[in-house]
Amino acid sequence: MMYLDRKNLPPIFGELMEQEKEEGKEIGKELGKELEIKIGREEGQRLVAQELLQDGMSVERVAKLAKLPIEEVEKMRVRDSD
Repeated sequence: MMYLDRKNLPPIFGELMEQEKEEGKEIGKELGKELEIKIGREEGQRLVAQELLQDGMSVERVAKLAKLPIEEVEKMRVRDSD
């Protein structure tokens, strides 16, 4: 009688599902880190823009230095003046 060695058999469905699940978790972590970095960068740009506006700098100059759209900086200026 010949015994099958589990190492030489292809993975079963449950094992494949587990592998896919682990790969999905890793991809999710990577995407989460990228999104977190992007959100942090954008928040930093907004904080810089707020400080520059409070110091009296023009909307156009703030938009250029903070690398934000002029429309967004204009909205920030209007919000701060309320």
